[in-house]
Amino acid sequence: MRNVATLLCAMLLLAGCGGSRIVREEPAKLQDFTAGRQVKEVWSVDIGASAVKKGVILSPYLDGNVIYTADPKGHVRAFAADSGRHLWRVNIKKPVTGATAEGDGLVVLATKDGEVVALDKTDGHRIWTSSVSSEVLAPAVIHDDVVVVQSVDGRLAGLSAKDGKRLWMYERLEPALSLYGTATPVAEQSNVITGFASGKIVAVQISDGKPVWEMSVAQPHGRNEVERLVDVDASPVMVGKMLFAASYHGKIIAVDIPSGHILWSRDVSTYTGMDADDKNVYLTDADGEVIAYDQRTGASVWKQVHLRARGLNAPRYMDGLVAVGDFEGYVHWLSSDDGHFVARYRVSHSPIRSRVLYGQGLAYVSSQSGNLEALRLENKSP
Repeated sequence: MRNVATLLCAMLLLAGCGGSRIVREEPAKLQDFTAGRQVKEVWSVDIGASAVKKGVILSPYLDGNVIYTADPKGHVRAFAADSGRHLWRVNIKKPVTGATAEGDGLVVLATKDGEVVALDKTDGHRIWTSSVSSEVLAPAVIHDDVVVVQSVDGRLAGLSAKDGKRLWMYERLEPALSLYGTATPVAEQSNVITGFASGKIVAVQISDGKPVWEMSVAQPHGRNEVERLVDVDASPVMVGKMLFAASYHGKIIAVDIPSGHILWSRDVSTYTGMDADDKNVYLTDADGEVIAYDQRTGASVWKQVHLRARGLNAPRYMDGLVAVGDFEGYVHWLSSDDGHFVARYRVSHSPIRSRVLYGQGLAYVSSQSGNLEALRLENKSP
């Protein structure tokens, strides 16, 4: 029943759900602007089957000069990040719904049936296969020889990175209705931190799954179950000793990790993700506005409102710019100082739902139709 409920809510959200009637907001029309940077395509590759109709987000993973990808039909690939050269490809012959994670020499994926598959990162041969309690919709996190996987039924599983043996299970009681997705767990020293559909973030020991602390990001309120959704699907972000977490129909909070004190909170609704530099934390809200908050005070530094209802993905900070992708395949680069448009480039005619990756001076953008492009931003010629 939970899967039906989550899928129903996903469809309502795509239609602009809210209250007793469905109202679809018209996507903002793209405005002309004077570009401060020009975008050059360095390389482009096919990464497999389309995910447009699958309702899943399969995020590539960048590790040094290698980028790993997966498609919904189970094809896993590795490419050289500087050239797009194909390194290896395997087919795990399972429908992939949670990807991609890398660590401890492994590339890890998860399937619709709750299988977790670990491949050797050097050539893609299978190391082990394990099972968790239900479907997985987000990448795992790999840390201290443990693979931590979050499934849609509110469970966290810790698996041995060596052989896939289950080491521990952490379980929470989750609401019957939730958004179709989960947060991606993040590692913090000896703990792993993640969010749940109940509106809470939880830290557990990565060695044994024992809870260390939990904190409410939002409390359910409203006239019906849809209005009371408070999922924490945006993965927490850590900067030094501060942790930022945000929820749907709730808040963004800043937490001092050593003391556990909430330093500030602001009302906001998001389900995509966040990123940060050394001054601000950036998020795309449920309306499609990109917002920058001051990390120390929570004050709104700027808000870009000209991308409303364009189905934005999670922002990516990259050297003074914030990159977001939209439902028409455009990538928009905003100034991290004031949010003005700096550059725009169309990668595809299908949505960009996974976060832009950044490394070695290149932005890596994957679309739901199954292509991956490496882009370089250059100063405009005089």
